[in-house]
Amino acid sequence: MIKFYFHTNNPAKRRAEKWLTKHGLDFQSRNLNKNPLTRDEVLQLLELSPDGTETLVSERSKATKELYAKYPAPTMNQLIDAIQETPQILKSPLIVSGHKMLTGFNADKMGVLVPHQQRRLELSQLLGKLNGRGSSQAMQLAYN
Repeated sequence: MIKFYFHTNNPAKRRAEKWLTKHGLDFQSRNLNKNPLTRDEVLQLLELSPDGTETLVSERSKATKELYAKYPAPTMNQLIDAIQETPQILKSPLIVSGHKMLTGFNADKMGVLVPHQQRRLELSQLLGKLNGRGSSQAMQLAYN
């Protein structure tokens, strides 16, 4: 099951939800303002992040700037506590599926959430629609 965390109803959140729904993927939405992350959940997100906090933390948010004003080099415990108290420190949305995590919305990267079999089926259907154009042209269009 895909976990979909958000704290604002911003365009990226709406586009990501629409994309997941369009592709028939089941997901569980969670508003972090109403239901904050537990300490273990924050640690799990940090484990999934390839570059530590850079992937997760929204450097432009007012909450993050306030955190860094209070703690110029916050410890891991201070950061975790701050994320639990103020979810706006995180990028939104956060999408977690197994050992994969995406932040924000990027249609090109969202494909990793679609099961391999479903991607092959979608490609096959696309090629079928393009079949009237010639197989080499259809293949070229499918991979562009």
